[in-house]
Amino acid sequence: MRTKAQRRHVSNSGRRMSDYLPLYRWFVVVMWFGAMGLSATAQSQSDVLITRIDVEDRSEATIDLAAAEALKRVLLERSGDPELLSDVAIQQALASARSQLALYQFERVEGRIRFVAHIDRLVIEGLIREASGTVWAGERPPVFLWLVIDEPTGRRFGNTAAEQSLWVDFEAAFSALGLNLRRPLYDLADATLVSPDTLWRRDYGPVVEASARYGMTHLLVGRLISLSGDRAIAEWTYLHEMLEQSVSIQADTRAALIEPGLAMTMAEMRQLFAVELKNEAARQPLMISIENVVDLADYQRVTQLVSGIQTLEQVRPIAVEGDVLRLALFGVDDADSLIRLMASQTELQWVNTDPDADGGLLLLWQGS
Repeated sequence: MRTKAQRRHVSNSGRRMSDYLPLYRWFVVVMWFGAMGLSATAQSQSDVLITRIDVEDRSEATIDLAAAEALKRVLLERSGDPELLSDVAIQQALASARSQLALYQFERVEGRIRFVAHIDRLVIEGLIREASGTVWAGERPPVFLWLVIDEPTGRRFGNTAAEQSLWVDFEAAFSALGLNLRRPLYDLADATLVSPDTLWRRDYGPVVEASARYGMTHLLVGRLISLSGDRAIAEWTYLHEMLEQSVSIQADTRAALIEPGLAMTMAEMRQLFAVELKNEAARQPLMISIENVVDLADYQRVTQLVSGIQTLEQVRPIAVEGDVLRLALFGVDDADSLIRLMASQTELQWVNTDPDADGGLLLLWQGS
């Protein structure tokens, strides 16, 4: 007995009429389920993002301030881009942040008052789209931080109590922008591959090898020289595959010390794992074709999966030709963005990722 995946390789003359709905019936099905798909899209995209802010009281002024802080936090975590906050549309939204919330409430935890903001993900993506900003596309790998400190007595790894506050601030800064930061154990296994002098000499081959032990490929290496007081000189180097990029800073505070390395790393990670949301005027629908959609159950499952793509606003069925379903996607602006957004999808496999090739963007449905 042939599977559906096998049936697509059989010539049209060898197919039974019962394998496929007649074209006119498919047209009716597409129109009917297309309307259902639009409703399912709205529902699947309406995730509520919850943020908690410690506050002093429940006054109207406090609510306004907490709502703005909650909206700012979610915008930064979803976009990974601090410069987004300088956009006029975002500033206007922050000025009226309470109206952007789905709802808010208060809770008391161990004697403290917390403002709990509920924000619809569609609202966040709409604001980012209006600012032509970026959103993270699904899961991102952690960034792995190596530190070496140069002192008058010599060089050492940055894994002592003296660096704990720097690590805490660095981890919080990455988390606020939607990325996880990790660090090595600096144990004997690490020491057999990497020494402080290895890091200081910028000999990154052993660093890459040692990081592979943790499954890490996105690396940030910090070379720090402590000066008087809180002053320090730092060089931050981001490493991934063949890419190596560095930035140096002399700073008087931990925040100023962290910022250049954070900004450099975020810019590179956004290029790899974020997608740009264009405003209404710049958008055009993205056309895709999906093979091996042979019956109504396939159609329902495929449209359900496609409708669940992050940032997608609308799925419009265009045509059914044999076992090929053609769809217009609104809310995903280009092929590269769609590929990133579908990176975790296993039931739809890419056959062609070049929109300018014959047949355009093509996927193969492999579901049951």
